[in-house]
Order: sequence, then C-alpha cells, then structure tokens
Amino acid sequence: MNRVQIFIVIIILVLGLILRLHNYEKYPQRGATSDEYTYAFLGISLLKDHVPISWSAFPAYKNLRHLTIKKLYFPIVWPYFDHPPLSGFLTGGLSLLVGHDSFEKVDLKVIRLIPIVLSTFSSVFLFLIAFRLYNYKTAVWALLIYSTVAIFVINGRVALSENLLTPLLLLSLYLFSLLEKKISYMMAIIFGILSGLSFWTKEAGIVVFLTLFYLLKSGGLKIKPFIVFVVITFLIVGSYFLYGAYYDWDLFLKIWSAQSGREIGPQTLHMLFSNPIIVNKPYMDGWYFFGFLSIFYSLIDFKKNKLIIVPVLLYILLLIFSLTRHGEMGWYVIPLFPFMAIASARMLVKNIENKSWYIFTFLLFVGLAETKFLYEDVFGLTPVQFRIILVLLFGPLFISLLFNKQRLFGALSYLWFYIFILGNIILTYNYIHPS
Repeated sequence: MNRVQIFIVIIILVLGLILRLHNYEKYPQRGATSDEYTYAFLGISLLKDHVPISWSAFPAYKNLRHLTIKKLYFPIVWPYFDHPPLSGFLTGGLSLLVGHDSFEKVDLKVIRLIPIVLSTFSSVFLFLIAFRLYNYKTAVWALLIYSTVAIFVINGRVALSENLLTPLLLLSLYLFSLLEKKISYMMAIIFGILSGLSFWTKEAGIVVFLTLFYLLKSGGLKIKPFIVFVVITFLIVGSYFLYGAYYDWDLFLKIWSAQSGREIGPQTLHMLFSNPIIVNKPYMDGWYFFGFLSIFYSLIDFKKNKLIIVPVLLYILLLIFSLTRHGEMGWYVIPLFPFMAIASARMLVKNIENKSWYIFTFLLFVGLAETKFLYEDVFGLTPVQFRIILVLLFGPLFISLLFNKQRLFGALSYLWFYIFILGNIILTYNYIHPS
C-alpha cells in the first residue's frame, strides 16, 4: 500500500470510531440488556474480592442478595458461573481504574469504551484479512461497510463478550493467513492460547479452536505442532473447569446443566436469518440480509473464501446448537458481522468487474431498506413515489446491461455503493434506540 491508500484506511477507521462514540452512552439505553452489567460486576468482584459475583436469574444459586440500582433490579449471586470471566476482567478492570469500585458505581459511559476499542481492533483485522485474501478495493469497501452500517456499529458499542470474541477470532484468522505454509511450534502455541482465551470469553468461543483445527489439519500441518496447538487449547479450556471446581464444582455443573436446557430447535435458523436485531430491538437493515446472501454465494469458490466461510458456518451451527429460539438477543450475531462485511464487499467488487446481475440483489436488499429508513420514515411514501424510486434504482443499471454499456454499468454501481454508504453514515449518526 502507498501512503494515500494508508491514509484512506486511517480516515475510514476514524469515521468508524466517531460513529461508535457518538451517543454511545445513550443508545442503546441503559437496561436494553442488563448483561452489560454482568461482566462489569464479575470483573470488579474477582479483581477486588477474588470471588466471582454478578447477577443471574437461575434458581440454582443459593447465595442471593437483592440489589436495585437506579430502578434496575439485579439478583446478585455468588459464586457466579453463568459466563466465563475474561470480558469481565476488561470492563471491571477499567471500572476499578477510574474509581468505580462497587456495583452501584458501574457506568455505561465507562465500560462501553472497552467494546468500542475492541471493535476498532476488529476493523483493523477485518481490513488486513480482506486485503490479504483479495485486494485493496475489497478491503476498503469491507471496512466502509463494517464501519458505517447501523446494526454493526451500534452492536459494536455494547459491553458484551461477543465484542471481545470477535477480534480474537479475526486475529487468529489473520495470523493463519500470514503463516499458513510455515507454522512453527511458537505459532502453534499462540494459536492454542488464542483458542483457549476465546473459550474464557464465552463458551461459543470454542469456534476459534474448531476453525483453526480445520484450517491447520486441512492445511497439512505436521503432527507435532498440531498436537502442541490442541494440548495448549485443552489446558487453557480445562483451567476454566478448575476455576469452577475451585469455587463450587456442584454449582458449576448445575449452571451448565441449566444453560444446556434452553429451548432450542430448527426455528433458531429462521430467527438468525430473518430477524436482524440491535441488542433487543428488530432493525430491518438490508446489509444484514445481503451479508448472509453474500456469504453463501461465496461457497461457489470455497477454496478462495474458506477463511470467511468456515468460521461463519461453524459459528452458525454453534448458535443453533445452543441459542434459545425465542427472544431478542442481537449480540449473539456480533462475531458474524465482519464476515458479512467482507463477503459483501468481495461479491460487489467481483460482480461489478464481471458486469454481473448480482448487483440487483444489492439494490433489492440495501436500496429498498435505505429507501424506507431515509425517505419513507421521514417523508412518507405514496405508491407513485415508490414506483419512481424503483425505476431510478433499477432502470439505468438494467439499460446499461441490456445495451452492454460497461462503463455506465460500473459508474452506476459505484455511485449506488457510495450513496448507500453515505446513507449508512446518516442513519447510524442519527440512530435512536427504541425504548
């Protein structure tokens, strides 16, 4: 990359940071999910009192005290085992650092800085992966998408473990892409550490191990460094069970049993694909649907796109395996967002270059969604106006393909992409989370 290209990347990263920081303490509102407090409470109690304490609704806990903070009720329990504590060390550690040394003092304005920083790291790794796999244009477009789409940006500012798992997963993939043909014992150890720490972030973090397991095994890694990777991972994952045994093994098993009893089923797949959610509120963002479509389109060239496809498919299977099929919990999908952005950018760049009709799916999903949010929700929309918008969206591109006007097709495709990115910026900057 030359200096101008690096400068463009920095500008986009700054733009993404500005959008994540804008009104970050207000939206989503306090209480949209009380899970944000879960990790801060857990981290503060472990760092300060060396006992895992947080809030939980599971009845298996015997130690219980009632706590209400500014009209939010928390059933405080201990020793707490609903979630692994790694995310809590970050949010709780920052709270203690600024003098918020009790549960009552925990402030979203402080703890949300952690996921915002982590999302910025995710942006960097996303760009590096896309640049390494494809090219500069694809990487920049992926970064633009990830940095401006409302559902990506707003979910990227909540203090939940998925926002730590995401950069760990992306870092693992980037390191693999760099060293695929020459993985040493040291890199095998690093992969094992990243896999183990991902599990300490949340149980679904096992996706990092499963992804690397497949990539390393299918890549022909020699047996000894492969065993080192597996052993290191198992040792770190096993230490989490020692953590449970140290505080209360019977309770630890009861909580695991209670979590495994969630109501799961095939409807979860429908919920994931059809119901984009910002924390706890549906938000019909066309980029979400287009992202999933582009990921599955990428299956056509699996070998080229395996670093995108493998973690996505594994993570989706883990969600179906463990996620309840009811409720609005948009944060579970956060680790998929970078892959949606990369796949979307890849498919757009590739199909614009090939003068493909795939661009019409982009206009359908993203164009119509932004028509709703930017026009209909503000000005209203009559049938005549809607038909005029449809003609403007699809007509010129259809004519350019019909008469093989390649330059016109490319210019119109680029124009719509950058118009929609501008629309993302407006929507995200002005986003207000429904109460």
